[in-house]
Amino acid sequence: MADALEKVTRLCAWGTSRAVRIPRDVCERVGVDLGSALDMVVGHDERGSFILLRPEAEHRVVRDVPYVSMDEAFSGYDGAFRPGECDWGDDVGKEVLS
Repeated sequence: MADALEKVTRLCAWGTSRAVRIPRDVCERVGVDLGSALDMVVGHDERGSFILLRPEAEHRVVRDVPYVSMDEAFSGYDGAFRPGECDWGDDVGKEVLS
């Protein structure tokens, strides 16, 4: 592992779960960003127990996707769709604003 990088981080509480902060430079180095799916493997070797995180086999980082405007995305569309309002029923829960 000639290009290995080792950093130290801490395990923190996140609700009832635990979380680890991964520095931005580490994420950039492996090509992951917020929302990237990671495979997690728990194992044990001569140094003890470990947790291995690896990007899913097929992942794509948002910055790799070219920008396409709405005009470009719908150019040539001649369908009959016309936007309108939809009645979703009565308001419920804390999302109701006075």
